[in-house]
Amino acid sequence: MRREKLYKIRLDYLNINLPYKLTYFKNFDYSILKNILWSKRAGRGSNATYNDALIMADTETSKKDRSGIHENHVVAWTVSIRAFDRNLVTLWGRKPSDLADTLARICDSMEGENTFVYFHNLSYDWVFIRRFLFRKIGTPTKQLNTKPHYPIYIEFQNGLILRDSLILAQRKLEKWAKDMNVEHQKAVGKWDYEKLRGQKERYTQDEKEYIEHDTLAGVECLAATMKALNKHIYSMPYTATGIPREQVRSRGREENAHNWFLRLVPTWEQFLILQYVYHGGYTHGNRHFVSEVIKEAEHGLIEGGDFTSSYPFVMLSEKYPAERFRPRPDCALNYIVENSETYAYMFKLVLYNFRLKDDFTAMPALQFSKCVKSANLITDNGRVLCGKYAEIYLTEQDACIIAEQYTFEKHLCREVQVAVKDYLPRWITDYVFELFRDKQFLKGGDPVLYAIAKAKLNSIYGLFVQKPVRDTINEDYETGDYIPEYKDLEAEYEKYVKRVGSVLPYQIGVWVTAYAMRNLFTLGKCIDYEHGGYWLYSDTDSIYSNKWDKEKVSEYNERCKEKLRANGYGPVQVGTKEYWLGVVSFDVENVYTEFKYCGAKRYCGRSKEDGQLHITVAGVPKKGAVCLQDDINNFAEGFIFSGSQTGKQQHTYFYNDIYIDENGNETGDSIDLSPCDYMLDSVYDIEWEKIFEEEIEVQVYEEE
Repeated sequence: MRREKLYKIRLDYLNINLPYKLTYFKNFDYSILKNILWSKRAGRGSNATYNDALIMADTETSKKDRSGIHENHVVAWTVSIRAFDRNLVTLWGRKPSDLADTLARICDSMEGENTFVYFHNLSYDWVFIRRFLFRKIGTPTKQLNTKPHYPIYIEFQNGLILRDSLILAQRKLEKWAKDMNVEHQKAVGKWDYEKLRGQKERYTQDEKEYIEHDTLAGVECLAATMKALNKHIYSMPYTATGIPREQVRSRGREENAHNWFLRLVPTWEQFLILQYVYHGGYTHGNRHFVSEVIKEAEHGLIEGGDFTSSYPFVMLSEKYPAERFRPRPDCALNYIVENSETYAYMFKLVLYNFRLKDDFTAMPALQFSKCVKSANLITDNGRVLCGKYAEIYLTEQDACIIAEQYTFEKHLCREVQVAVKDYLPRWITDYVFELFRDKQFLKGGDPVLYAIAKAKLNSIYGLFVQKPVRDTINEDYETGDYIPEYKDLEAEYEKYVKRVGSVLPYQIGVWVTAYAMRNLFTLGKCIDYEHGGYWLYSDTDSIYSNKWDKEKVSEYNERCKEKLRANGYGPVQVGTKEYWLGVVSFDVENVYTEFKYCGAKRYCGRSKEDGQLHITVAGVPKKGAVCLQDDINNFAEGFIFSGSQTGKQQHTYFYNDIYIDENGNETGDSIDLSPCDYMLDSVYDIEWEKIFEEEIEVQVYEEE
């Protein structure tokens, strides 16, 4: 019988015999799941079959009491099943052993060999259910962990495959459901997390709706994502980066990109150096205003200038190493700068008796954490102001910034390697431009397609900087520990080089960030310093200043457009409006009447638009601004953001054999989530006049 006909017959049967409802797991007829179809994964060298069902599971847990940190226990769980483009059922229960039994029974009831079950934040739920799954179906046969306590997928002998939808969606379930505009939204506010519960709890209708919608929204989001990507259940990517990765590899195969890759791919030794050369975005605050309230009345409005898709822009507008790096004799820094348009350089810069020039005292570029050797450095929140001696690996783009910013008594460029530069291949740049175009066209349209387009554009950069090899992290199923399994990484790297799917050399990502940082410093020159302007703060793709020279910004934007045109790209035209990659804009939500920062990723501002304080503090949720009680002066070193107000929590892990506690709750391994306060710290405020008081004798390289 043809699959299309069988599909209709079984769908009609389920429509009649299985109207959707929330069902207690013991009251469900699992045999009806035999009607779910299965698929075979083609072209993978395997005859394994996969059940065509989208399944999401979730647990709700409770503390034992409020006095201190204790083992927690599962008090409710749900499993939603969706097939034939409709929700079939949501099963629920209370005990973790019942969840393990239910998952095993679901797998056994369907005809396919493998069954995917998603958890939205698998790393959390896995701890609570692991021992019960071990007891029911044995320990996993395969598991992939990106880092300790963060499994991406877990496979079992019976065909159960656990996956994490959070790393695919890259957002909380509430936002994912809103972005995807699915029928069932997360029932926010209908579950009291402060209430102590046991496994004999009787739930209200609101509470049942809460646990039901957690997984029901999840399967609907997965269905919308799968449909938008034109995927099968078995071909869904593991992560957000996996979405563009597959498309890039597909295009690469069509364009014979592996041969291009082989001409560029660094040797193992070069790859090790490139990891030193790589740096992230530039995040820094002007040391002269640290911990001060900058007010409109005194300095003018503070405006944030934002780049439009900074990283995608430089992928299209700039030239990159177009051949494998080769050694060349050591040379002077100005030689590298003078040849930076034509050649890519990676090298180790050695500086002796160096300092910022007077006209660049605000925002130093040298990164202390990237210095491989140093002596007597004076730093400003991780950036180097001056020093006696330093060694740091750089690109020619970094060299242009350093040469402009710093003066030095002696310097050497050692271990210099060079490559001719050219634009990236068209199959890459066209794809990046298409992602930007799709995002602009879909904005305000289909919410699912827009959410996917936005996610792809935001994650494309990640493809270029993924390390090709890393140690494996294994979970000890007895103790719960995560143990690195050390590999011969050089041998693994050689396998990676030979793999046909390898099409993006690591150094491309290194140069993307280098170009983006140089653009940031170029934008910094558009501040009106002559009339009291200051470069106050930067965060990767934005600069905050109290006085912009908008004419210079317009000139900068025109140069961005010229660079794009030079490589054959123009704007995206939506109606009468043009959208350009790389240009700087000033949005109303980034205008502040008060502004204050205490260092990198620690700033606060009062929005001119809504009059409210907004914060960006690494480790503190945005809603933590309420802790400041509408007073920006409270944003200061030593201020404590209360975990009970911000929602920030610390994880405490407990690993135990399965036992029944004194209240009759079935318990195994668990995590205790408790409010975690955050104390705001500040940078060390140095006195510039004392910057050269300390002296030290160091050995420096001599010219050969």
